[in-house]
Amino acid sequence: MTLPCIVIPMKSPKKAKQRLSLHLSNEDRESLALTLFKKTLAFFNRHFPHIETLVVSESSEVLALAKTYGTHTLFDDGSQGLNGALKRACGWVKQAGFSQQLIIPSDIAILDKMEIESLLLSSEQASVVIALAKDGGTNALLTSPPDAIEFAYGTHSANKHKAQAVSKKMSCVCLQLSHLSLDIDLSDDLEKAIKQQPELFKKWCQPLASSLYKEALYA
Repeated sequence: MTLPCIVIPMKSPKKAKQRLSLHLSNEDRESLALTLFKKTLAFFNRHFPHIETLVVSESSEVLALAKTYGTHTLFDDGSQGLNGALKRACGWVKQAGFSQQLIIPSDIAILDKMEIESLLLSSEQASVVIALAKDGGTNALLTSPPDAIEFAYGTHSANKHKAQAVSKKMSCVCLQLSHLSLDIDLSDDLEKAIKQQPELFKKWCQPLASSLYKEALYA
């Protein structure tokens, strides 16, 4: 089986989790983003040490942290958004000689080894493998070659990525993976993560509960 380069995009923690701004302070959102990022790096470092990883970010703090986990790093100023950063990362991946690329976000609540293995195995049958997010987004994208399609992250990105593959007559597989479908964007997502892994997410339990209580009180 051909091994991909795993690409993990990570924006500056100070800009992360904006959709939680009504429920968490700037400090809480920043610490949540960094905790999830470190959890992601540790997961791949532990379970897939034979697969090379690239972190692309506008944050020098993030890139320095990534290096401590033995990953490659790439600076992107963020001016072209997520899709621009991924296009830049894809150029690095191709230049490094990889024939596959797996994009994984840094904010999945629970990463599961068997789910990632399913993704990797699916690349033997399809040029484009999409792990669906709960809201129709793309929570993992495995492409062979790395630039098989243009990146179209945003609203309903899974359908956009699939449509590109179809238009280019490339084989495409969409996977519904229970853990990988849950990233943390909204208060409901964080509530689920707290219930599933209370020890990991206990730091944000009280701030979120207080915010939701006030929201209900004044509704």
